[in-house]
Amino acid sequence: MSTDWGACHFVMPMSLALQFIRISDASSAPARLASRLSADEHFRLGALHKEEDRARFAVVRATLRDVLGRELGVPPDRVAFEVDAQGRPRLAGGGPPDFNVSHAGHWGLLAYSPDVRVGVDIERLNALPEPRSSWDVCLHAEEQRALLMLSFTLSGHGPRADEIFHWAWSLKEAIFKALGTGLQDSLTALSVDVDAVARAVTAVEGRFDAAIPSVTAGYAIPWRADDPVLAEALHGLELRLLPAPPGYSAALAWLPQG
Repeated sequence: MSTDWGACHFVMPMSLALQFIRISDASSAPARLASRLSADEHFRLGALHKEEDRARFAVVRATLRDVLGRELGVPPDRVAFEVDAQGRPRLAGGGPPDFNVSHAGHWGLLAYSPDVRVGVDIERLNALPEPRSSWDVCLHAEEQRALLMLSFTLSGHGPRADEIFHWAWSLKEAIFKALGTGLQDSLTALSVDVDAVARAVTAVEGRFDAAIPSVTAGYAIPWRADDPVLAEALHGLELRLLPAPPGYSAALAWLPQG
């Protein structure tokens, strides 16, 4: 097992952009945004039965098209997508910018960059009512020990250990979304510094502002991987815990291209 935390240099690429997306008007969003979606996206939208799921998909997808259209200099409805061999979405032809999206509850999160591979995640802090039942399948043993200690030391002071779990989960999700190679089976071989997560959560409290890009406001979180294959795949990974809307966790990860 490696004893060194990864990503110690914490370099921020100037080309990386981040956007939080407020999802509202659930009943009217799909119809209002229909003209900006492709035939495939309409098909996927039709397969969603819950109104809030349809709104999240329509708003986030339309925003993604708007953003990438501006970057490429084409109308939003001319932006074409495909998936790579591992099923990770990308622009048709595989060209830049790389992008990633996430959504939960009333919020979406989008990141894009021409220079690095990006991954984002946003979660409701109550997404799992009994998170401890999921520890064994998604947390490294070291993370479990740290959370157990925090459940005692944070009792009545600062964020609860259950909230820290959701933040840690967001960070790990962002990592694997940036990686995009199907190595999620190695989830328990990857560890984030839970104590650093707890400190960062306290530091970002009350600092969320959807109108201001949050990339530079994020807190660098150290990580490490036991699995040599995973460690090699994550070489150069950078990880940020982001200021998030109240009741949510948010994370950003990026990797060198190629």
